[in-house]
Amino acid sequence: MKKNLIIKILLISYIATFLRFYLNNNLLVSILGSFLYGFIISRTFSKSKKEILLTGFCSCFTSFSGFVHFLYELIIQQYYLKLFLYMNLLIILNLLIMYIGFLLSRKMT
Repeated sequence: MKKNLIIKILLISYIATFLRFYLNNNLLVSILGSFLYGFIISRTFSKSKKEILLTGFCSCFTSFSGFVHFLYELIIQQYYLKLFLYMNLLIILNLLIMYIGFLLSRKMT
């Protein structure tokens, strides 16, 4: 990998992490990240730009650990039905939002 690409990924990752910390809302971050991911994968960017945006920004912005921490809190509180419902709802909602981002991006071209 080129040094320039790695530096760009690191800078974009830093920005995404800062935004993630600033927003501090798992549902909002998850929905925005899914929409952006769907939007980006349908665009005709170069391979390096997609790596920067998907690997650098989307991965750090959505941070799977935030999702897992939210579900872990439900386990600790022994809300197993709520855990099952939220987990399935969040996954389905994120896939749907990602698809909407994908379709919207396609309509813009």
